[in-house]
Amino acid sequence: MENRFSAGLSGLASYTWGKALSEGPDHLSTSPAGPGIDLGVFSVPQDPNNLRAERGPAEFDVAHRLVVSYIYELPWGQNKRWGQSWNRTANGFLGNWQVSGIHVIQSGMPLTVILGGSTVLNLGSDRVARPNLIGHPELSATQRTVERWFNTDAFTLPSAAPQAFGNAGVGIIRGPRLANFDFSIAKKINVDEDHYFQFRTELFNAFNHANFGPPDIRRHANTFGRILSAADGRIIQFGLKLYF
Repeated sequence: MENRFSAGLSGLASYTWGKALSEGPDHLSTSPAGPGIDLGVFSVPQDPNNLRAERGPAEFDVAHRLVVSYIYELPWGQNKRWGQSWNRTANGFLGNWQVSGIHVIQSGMPLTVILGGSTVLNLGSDRVARPNLIGHPELSATQRTVERWFNTDAFTLPSAAPQAFGNAGVGIIRGPRLANFDFSIAKKINVDEDHYFQFRTELFNAFNHANFGPPDIRRHANTFGRILSAADGRIIQFGLKLYF
């Protein structure tokens, strides 16, 4: 949905529902270097004779994504709805303000639990083995914590490890969702007809929402299932521009 500039307001809102499936193992969720670490190479199937076992959500699969952006010129000051009778000083301080924002909410990315250590080496090449699935891998929203994002008890070593192929599927768990709200407040200061300054205050992740990184997906690691990182917290910056 788009609202072209009218009455001082311009806005754009988009919602995407998607499903991306793949039969090729990705190189982010199954990265031997750790969850979400891009080595620039794709892994090969854990079992080249069973490619159906590699079918699952692609690494870039995003089920839901909502993006809202807008620019709004506040309706007071000279030539605005309110404040036309203000004197020059009042207009200088209170007129020509603009608020804008970009807000993004999206669901978590698919992740694949892997085995490491000697299991990876014994499979050869850059093949990454997966464990066996013995329970429901996901936890409810009320059960998830940064210490245990998914059901770690649902994964176990194959009985014939280290060379057996685990039956846990690709992309059967989801990482944390993303929710980010950026705002900007700007003040236009006229110099003459062709020149003006703009003072800006910008707030990134304005509500200081914790956007966590992916949990550790390595079954053999002591930090298995634990959130190990997060994106930046709130950042505020100021700027002054000259338009000419």
